[in-house]
Amino acid sequence: MDKAVRTFSVNSDKVNIDMALALRFLRVRQEPDDEVKSMLNSCLDEFLSVVSYKASYRYCDIKIEHDEITFNDSFTLKSEKLAKNLNGCEGAFIFTATTSVSVDRLIRKYMELQLSRAVIIDAIGSSAIESFCDLFCEHLQDTYGVTFRPRFSPGYGDLAVTYQPLILGCCDASRKIGVTLTHNNLMIPSKSVSAIAGVRPKGEVCEHHSRCENCEKENCLYRE
Repeated sequence: MDKAVRTFSVNSDKVNIDMALALRFLRVRQEPDDEVKSMLNSCLDEFLSVVSYKASYRYCDIKIEHDEITFNDSFTLKSEKLAKNLNGCEGAFIFTATTSVSVDRLIRKYMELQLSRAVIIDAIGSSAIESFCDLFCEHLQDTYGVTFRPRFSPGYGDLAVTYQPLILGCCDASRKIGVTLTHNNLMIPSKSVSAIAGVRPKGEVCEHHSRCENCEKENCLYRE
């Protein structure tokens, strides 16, 4: 399979944002009243006016030995849980996805003007990047005729966030889509995701697909 770095983007109307997930990020468990719905819709409209969905990705051959996974014979990640996730895979896609810096700017603006609006847009952004990643992974599976294992990100399980430079570097995220890292390996723009998705033969049914599969926080408010 081609191992070149490639990019992907879609218009905002192609991403079906999971607003139920956004409400969970806001810790809203009951049906929102009309006032809250009005605010949500207004914030969503403003979010959609600035968001720019982008991703960069690369296919890698992988070799697994115990808890070490080597990608394209060029770098190795150490994680028992990732190795388990990728068991039986001969390759994986490494990708970085983002909603772009314009969303961060919008959140910062309302941090100064209207904190409640900033919090809502932040929650919408968190849900939107997950929804975009779902759409993007579906695109890759359809394009390459494969089935993915659940995607696995730095910070999940025992995969350290200190591996972020290797993962973003593999898909040239800084140059291709403008995603960089802080000194403590947090992504800028903040509504960005980096992940690894193991490749299996098309049509194979994986046992689990929840984004929470690899997390041990059983009492997490956002657990599916």
